[in-house]
Amino acid sequence: MAALRTPLAFCLHFTLSLFFILAFYPLFHPAHAADPSKQLSVIEKKLEKRKQQVKETIEKEKSILSEVENINRSVKQKQKEMRDYESRIFQTQANIRNLEGEIVQLSGKMEQRSQELKERLKVLYKQQYGGKALILINARDYQDLLIRSRYMSLLTYQDRKLIDAFNNELKLANEKKRDLEIMRTNLEISKENIRQKQKEMQSELDRKDKLLASVRSKRSSYERMIRELEESSERVKEMIEKIEKEKRVERFVGKEFSSQKGRLPWPVNGEVVIPFGKYNDPQYNIAVFKNGIEIKADRGEEPKSVSDGSVVYADWFKGYGLLLIIDHGKGYHTLYGHLSEIFHKSGDIIKKGTVVGKIGESGIMNVPALYFEIRYKGKPVDPLRWLKKNSR
Repeated sequence: MAALRTPLAFCLHFTLSLFFILAFYPLFHPAHAADPSKQLSVIEKKLEKRKQQVKETIEKEKSILSEVENINRSVKQKQKEMRDYESRIFQTQANIRNLEGEIVQLSGKMEQRSQELKERLKVLYKQQYGGKALILINARDYQDLLIRSRYMSLLTYQDRKLIDAFNNELKLANEKKRDLEIMRTNLEISKENIRQKQKEMQSELDRKDKLLASVRSKRSSYERMIRELEESSERVKEMIEKIEKEKRVERFVGKEFSSQKGRLPWPVNGEVVIPFGKYNDPQYNIAVFKNGIEIKADRGEEPKSVSDGSVVYADWFKGYGLLLIIDHGKGYHTLYGHLSEIFHKSGDIIKKGTVVGKIGESGIMNVPALYFEIRYKGKPVDPLRWLKKNSR
């Protein structure tokens, strides 16, 4: 009977019970057994209604954090597609500038060819009215006649080359102009694609806002999200403990982290909007424990490592969004969550002050913020006791 306590099991049990009661009902009530098709239709409608109720129950039991993460992943994918289009636009604009320069140079050459052809046409026009004949007649001797004849043939050949060169340049110029038009069209297409992706991304962010607003408006949903966040925090602890057990030697040996307590630089400048520790939610008076701090910052701002270390995790983590974990040795780790991009991979050596990624909205916050934790042997400690005072 314990299994029937879950909403889904209860719904299924109720549905089956309803089916048997309605199915055998005509056996004990002959008056109603006269129209079995009508009775069957009633049963089917009731079953369909129960199926819909079961479906709604399953939907309600879906993980809130998983749904938030799916939205965050979708937003990140659209951001990547936008960056791809922006890169394509940048390259296309460079190609357009180069092509426009080539067309200008080609136009200059064609203008020069045009002047040369005009001059030759003038010469040929004069030759048409006896100029060529006079050149040959005025030859001093036979040898001079041959030289003048070859000269005239050479001029005719050069004229042909000049005309051919002009035609080739004209053809090339037309091809480049067509290429230019295609590039400009592609540029507009890329710009439109960016506008479309921006709309899609905003739609996803609006969906996330509505989801979180819906969660906050229902105590049961809010409590479920809090439980999921606590479970995620516990999984982080287990993962760090596993990493510590599996490493044979310290991944990084540098300045001892413990000696820097109270002197660590802030990972990013900004206001602490949610502090470390226990506090009561003002809406529902629910006790919540925060394992780190939320630092409000601008979207795209680049947080930095607070100390030397090595990256042990760089990926999505439910409840944390994109998460980077740095091992500082001797059981100390720092966590950087809610990132929109991560610049490092597991195994990378990180120096103090190294940019670790970009801030986004990949957590449950609906504003850009960095989630920052310090853990010792898997357990969270108050970052404000470790960071420099008034150094933001």
